[in-house]
Amino acid sequence: MKAVYEVVKKTKYFILFLCLISFFCVMGCAQDFLPYLSRVEEDPQDVIPEEQIREDIRQHQEELPEGILYLQVYYVDGKDNYLVPVTVPVPWTQGVARAALEKLIEGPTPAQEMRYGLSSPLPPTTKILGLTIRDGLAKVDLSEDIMSYDPGDERNVLNSIIFTLLQFPSVNEVQIMVEGFPPETFPGGTSGKGTFGWERGLNLEVADEVIEIDKTQPVMLYYCAVLGENRIFYIPVTRVISADREIIRATLEELLKGPRLESSLFTELPPGTELRDFVLQNNTLIVDFSKEIMNYKGGLSGEKNIIMQVVLTLTRIPGVEKVQLLVEGEKINWIYGTSLDEPLLRPLIINSLT
Repeated sequence: MKAVYEVVKKTKYFILFLCLISFFCVMGCAQDFLPYLSRVEEDPQDVIPEEQIREDIRQHQEELPEGILYLQVYYVDGKDNYLVPVTVPVPWTQGVARAALEKLIEGPTPAQEMRYGLSSPLPPTTKILGLTIRDGLAKVDLSEDIMSYDPGDERNVLNSIIFTLLQFPSVNEVQIMVEGFPPETFPGGTSGKGTFGWERGLNLEVADEVIEIDKTQPVMLYYCAVLGENRIFYIPVTRVISADREIIRATLEELLKGPRLESSLFTELPPGTELRDFVLQNNTLIVDFSKEIMNYKGGLSGEKNIIMQVVLTLTRIPGVEKVQLLVEGEKINWIYGTSLDEPLLRPLIINSLT
């Protein structure tokens, strides 16, 4: 009996010892451990409103191949350092937002990279550890490899992630975390605290008119660039203008001004083209241009480029879903056969690499 008592006594002290060790470990490590648990709880894809995302895509997908999604990612142009929206096909999947980020990290194929000079700005070893979308906020958790980029490339690195996620209507803001935590700062000095949205701007420039930077507003304009073997790509430029200008008129006037002279971008909108009038009716923006718009060059491709520039630009304005183009107040058929009889939706496929 005495031997049994000693065994029980030793066992009791051993259990007590383990409990004390566990207590101090938890007290000392809880601060690190609890955020990890929080991250794991947010990680499953079923918290992302994928049905809403897929329905938004499906509305534009009726005439496209079944079983394929067309998503936008933002690659960088190695020559001029522009971020370029590129449409990539992916197999139909439940995790649409994750699939877009995976394509961004993967980058174009070696053949596409050689042909167009495009590449992913993200370190190729970056892993997606978690992704949730709730109440308009997308939280993406990336492996520490994301921090290995050149600090001078930081704006393009962060913007490629942010704008790839902002393509989804259910996303208004993006938070980037690294290994479960928002970093104090990224390598180039950008604060990791808080969230990012459309106000970040793509390929940012400031208009000459701006004097007080705190009294400004952004407009997103689409111009043309030649990449690879004479292939036209449409490049978004966020131009910062004075805050006192009406947004629709200002956007159209800035688009007609064209890109900066020192830029490698160009516009197909002919010189002398003027804005005669515009009106927004039931999410359709009716825009009337002067007859000079008919002085375009480039044949059928010139017509296409003008339409793409105008529609891509105007459908970035909140409340504008369709664009009806008029010339001197009339719906017309252009010289090379392009019809302007009906309002135009924003195209689903922009800058395909195929």
